[in-house]
Amino acid sequence: MMLCRLTRGAALAAVILATPLAARRAEAQQTGTIRGVVTDSATQRGVPGAQVIVTGTSRAALTSDLGVYMLRGVPVGPTSVRVQRLGFASAERRVTVVAGDTVTADFTVRPVAALLSEVVSVGYGSSSRQNVSSAIASVSSEEIANTPLAGVDAALQGKMPGVQVMQNGGNPGNGISLRIRGPASINAGNQPLYVVDGVPIHQDNFTQLGLGGQDVTALSGLNPDEVASIDVLKDAAATAIYGSRGSNGVVLITTRRGQAGKSKITYSAYYGRQKTNKTIGLLDAKQYVALMNESALNDGYDVADYDFVPGVDDANTYDWQGAVFRGAPVSDLQLASSGGSDRIQYYMSGSSFDQTGIVIGSRYKRQAGRVNLDFAATDKLLLRTSIGLTRENNDRIEGDGSLDGVLTNAIGMQPQMPIFGGSSGFGGDADGLRYSNPVAIAALSFTNLRTMRALGNIEGRYTFTDRVGADVLGLDELQWQSPRVDGTYAASANGVGKTDHTNATKYVLESFLTASPRLGGAHQLSIIGGTSVEYNKSDLNFIRGEGFTSGFTTYVGNAANVTEYDGSATENNLVSYFSRANYSLKDRYLLSASFRADGSSRFGQANRWGYFPAASVGWLVSDESFAAPLARYATLKLRGSFGITGNQGIGDFASLSTASGAPYSGTPGIALGALGNPALRWESTSEFDGGMDLALFGGRLGLIADYYRRHTTDLLVQRPISRVSGFTSVWDNVGSITNQGVDLGISTVNVQSTPSRGFGWTTDLNLTFNRNKVDELYNNQQFTDGINGRETSIVAVGQPLGAFYMYKFDGVDPATGDAIIRDVDGVPGITASDRMIVGNPQPDFYGGLTNVFTLRNFDLRTFVQFSKGNDIFNMMRIFTDDGGCSYDNKSTIILDRWQKPGDVTNTPRMSYDCVSGASLISSRFIEDGSYLRIGEVTLSYRLPNSLAARLGMDNAKVSVSGRNLHTFTKYTGYNPDVNSAGSDANVVSGTDYYAYPLARTITFGISGGW
Repeated sequence: MMLCRLTRGAALAAVILATPLAARRAEAQQTGTIRGVVTDSATQRGVPGAQVIVTGTSRAALTSDLGVYMLRGVPVGPTSVRVQRLGFASAERRVTVVAGDTVTADFTVRPVAALLSEVVSVGYGSSSRQNVSSAIASVSSEEIANTPLAGVDAALQGKMPGVQVMQNGGNPGNGISLRIRGPASINAGNQPLYVVDGVPIHQDNFTQLGLGGQDVTALSGLNPDEVASIDVLKDAAATAIYGSRGSNGVVLITTRRGQAGKSKITYSAYYGRQKTNKTIGLLDAKQYVALMNESALNDGYDVADYDFVPGVDDANTYDWQGAVFRGAPVSDLQLASSGGSDRIQYYMSGSSFDQTGIVIGSRYKRQAGRVNLDFAATDKLLLRTSIGLTRENNDRIEGDGSLDGVLTNAIGMQPQMPIFGGSSGFGGDADGLRYSNPVAIAALSFTNLRTMRALGNIEGRYTFTDRVGADVLGLDELQWQSPRVDGTYAASANGVGKTDHTNATKYVLESFLTASPRLGGAHQLSIIGGTSVEYNKSDLNFIRGEGFTSGFTTYVGNAANVTEYDGSATENNLVSYFSRANYSLKDRYLLSASFRADGSSRFGQANRWGYFPAASVGWLVSDESFAAPLARYATLKLRGSFGITGNQGIGDFASLSTASGAPYSGTPGIALGALGNPALRWESTSEFDGGMDLALFGGRLGLIADYYRRHTTDLLVQRPISRVSGFTSVWDNVGSITNQGVDLGISTVNVQSTPSRGFGWTTDLNLTFNRNKVDELYNNQQFTDGINGRETSIVAVGQPLGAFYMYKFDGVDPATGDAIIRDVDGVPGITASDRMIVGNPQPDFYGGLTNVFTLRNFDLRTFVQFSKGNDIFNMMRIFTDDGGCSYDNKSTIILDRWQKPGDVTNTPRMSYDCVSGASLISSRFIEDGSYLRIGEVTLSYRLPNSLAARLGMDNAKVSVSGRNLHTFTKYTGYNPDVNSAGSDANVVSGTDYYAYPLARTITFGISGGW
């Protein structure tokens, strides 16, 4: 019986194995071969490395050094063949394949500027830039490779016009703010949509533990080593295909994939050291004691009442900044394998990134792996999968104004107080410390965040493309506040422990059809249409405990009392229909139109659906007969577009009135949590864009320029309401904001590299000018926002979003030394009504400049980043420059204070009782945030092929790189590229409240392949 079963099994296996073999033999009898030569129309020579594709299939080939290609196994019958290569206009022709025969299809391609021939992602597809009539910016993998930063978003800083990247702080793994063509929303979010390999991903901050301002976003889990290209869709014509999430722009990230041919193993690694490139000038002990005593003297106190005794309390000075800063390592290691055959291509990689922070107690580590597979099951059926796994471990520290912040207290600590001592080994209450010891905080307390993430999709392409994508994120946090740190709440509570878990899932199902009907002649048409469903769900739990016995710490299970707990879940769904048509006449006249309809569960039944149309036109002027003289020297394309996009970045139940459990004295109960608005609808942005793409002198000079105007209406705002209702605000659609400006991208080949000369030099410059204005609010009622209750940013009609709003400082009275504060309302005395707009956190312009020099096997890359015209509220100065109003150490700015009648200065007199006006939050603390930063200098050497071959390597390279080498600025804080409100802040911007500084980094790297 067993033998019979085995025999039957063997027979079944034989049938299974024979079936595809028979199918392949039948397939071979129904296929033919296409061969030909791709020729340069200018030189009449073959074009090597061109990609030749049988349209509508996965079958492709690359031309040889002589421009020859061959495509085998092409199905019989009429078919279209397309050729494309960077630097040449794409071409397509129709042929008829005969079974068992070879048909010839030669191409003559016209050289164009590389600027117009590069391939860019456009959302649900890709296209040559020559055929694109919307605004898209691109960054290649080479531009972000070996960057000692945790996230892809930080690596984009200064690399693209119209894209503003703000570091916020230098914490390892810190959340980044990215704005495309300015902020356009007050409460619904201004971050763009991120799409990886066609799938929208998690990008929010899922942490539950606030650490004083800075945050962590899900974007840090994206490994830059795995990225092949990044394309940013900027105008509405490009982003409308993503509808309700496109108003802030779309970042399309494409990961690396394998190519048919010999299998390759690639290796890259770097190791470096980091340190802070700036410290804040603070008083030493003698200066501090003298000035604090002066503050008491100025306010009439007797010498016997002074807090400090000269010669006793100022005997020693301790460097608290030096105690919390350190030199720190950073490293990255990646190993990848790729290759495949005509049928199967693969890419596999693994990487490890480790960055120790330059402030003690902070560190970020990430391990990542990726597998991307492409399988051509038949000539028309392509199966693809992209799977990435990431594990993060982030040691975070309190900061940005926290009362127990490491850097905060290092700056604020009195300089005569000892760092070490006491029973815990650290200076404390017994030593006279006014604040908790920051070194003790970093050594004895901790906050650890760990994430596990799976991001991937499976895709099948036949007539339709069907895609299933998933982003699954698990996040765990553990915090321990040690009772051994004097001056903290944990010291009085015998320790505080917190732990939480968050799980977030996103599932995306999409199906769309791409068709290219044959119109004949010079007409080309491509159409895409499809549907998408997205499911989002998250749940969390949290618990906090106090009172720990010695030896049993950290975990809440050891706590005597559970003082706080929470648990909840939320979800939202999105259903979409979308379409786009691209039409081209003679490859000269371009027309594109798209439409998307989104239905979101976040809105009420009456306004659940939003509709987002867009259209763009393009005209390749240099192809016209009348422009023949121009065409000899230049390629010129004009573009224009208009479209409408949306924003749904609000809570999942904003349109509904909600309730939650509210037990009282052990009795179950419920309480209303929020007031709903069933009429709530989409925030909508309409945008016009006019641009041109110009290439001169055979591509030696390229210019991409755009003018845009974005108008956002029906702003999703939490509008204040009467407290009689039991609530203070409700979500509503009120107000509008306008952004308008100019994007410029300029690329030049200053010196063309040749085999004889060996020297080359290229330059890339990008510039962005943006003006932002609030046009309308509810009853024109302005409102303010801020950090730690200090509301210094305003939303007001006619002003830029988040303008600084505080008292206007008009100098120091030479007679009294008191600050002169402008009286705005005419009422005697300084009142809240005297506040006015005193600055703008948004720059007049910003950008970046990259130069690449090549000399045979040497490459030198330099990158300079700049911003001009933005103001910064240096909020640290409300303590470090308060004239003696607090016990914080003071900035050396205070050495220029008023001391006697007749002194002319902008620093008021010292005042122990805070009556000189020095401590008032005024424009005295607004500083010029303009800067020019040497962002990168990288020197690399490519090993000669002969030496690399002896080592068994291919394309081997060694490099040394410096990042954030120096910043030229008048700003007195650590870093002018700062915002202590974090990455998700909309109104508050450009505020520095003890933000973590950026690190200067020197790295040594090696890369190669086998």
